[in-house]
Amino acid sequence: MKTLNKITALSILFSGVLLSCSEAEKQLAEDNLLVINNQSVNEDKALTLLKTNCFTCHNPDLDIENRVAPPWFKVRQHYYDEETTKEEFVAAIINFINNPTEENSIMPGAVRNFGLMPKMSFKAEDLQLIAEYLYDNDISSDEWYEQWEAFEKKTALIPTEINYEDLGRNIANETKANLGKNLMAAVKEKGAAGAVEFCNIQAIPITDSMSVVLNAKVKRVSDKPRNPINAANNDELEYIENWKKAKIKGEKFPPKVVEINNKMVGYYPIETNEMCMKCHGIPEKQINTETLANIKKLYPNDKAMGYSENEIRGIFVVEMDKK
Repeated sequence: MKTLNKITALSILFSGVLLSCSEAEKQLAEDNLLVINNQSVNEDKALTLLKTNCFTCHNPDLDIENRVAPPWFKVRQHYYDEETTKEEFVAAIINFINNPTEENSIMPGAVRNFGLMPKMSFKAEDLQLIAEYLYDNDISSDEWYEQWEAFEKKTALIPTEINYEDLGRNIANETKANLGKNLMAAVKEKGAAGAVEFCNIQAIPITDSMSVVLNAKVKRVSDKPRNPINAANNDELEYIENWKKAKIKGEKFPPKVVEINNKMVGYYPIETNEMCMKCHGIPEKQINTETLANIKKLYPNDKAMGYSENEIRGIFVVEMDKK
């Protein structure tokens, strides 16, 4: 009887061990699946951010003659080598995008050929995700191009949940990138004085055309407009003033999204950087004589000078259909 009891006890114990192992294996499989799914979601989000915010200027498919900025794989080559840690790579990319100056750039040839990039508006977590993705993926490889093509096919078929703040930010960034791309081409061809003429003729039509392409109404407004058409209304002036106060205090001030007449309207700040000073800085110091003469000729009521770097020069206002 004692032997039988021992056998029964051992059988129960063995069954429990097997069940425990089975449950552990099941949990491990579920954990691994969760990691894979999260990785896939993050990769898709990173690719979406690259497509809507970066590839307008850093498109890997543009030929040399049509480039207005280095393609992303060239940027990655300058920041990445086998001795560079992920933390160092991410920090360097984020540092430059947050404050694009010659001092922060490690690509003097790109600055010389294309000028400095405009200052973009990113959420910190999105910028972190972009930089991490660029470290982890060789976007010059055939394997990556296959991943990119598969992503474009997939996203064309899957409807996405709407976050109006993010949607408006993407629209504002893509419009800013398109304007910046054309502006840098004008500066490269004709200098800062020629860029003033470009803005006078092309800035508003380009913004309007982006509204059509992106299915949203987009405009730029300012409390100190160069063109009176770009003067901010009272609500927009209030946002600009609150943003300035927050910046002086060193506080974060997020974009604003409100519902107006069944439309979702987002406000996104436009900050100055080193490149802006050629047309919006201090006259005769940062703005040369030829450029200043063109500004006075084309914009006799101009108010958009005397800025320093990292100031708010205005905002993008993005009006989106409510869905």
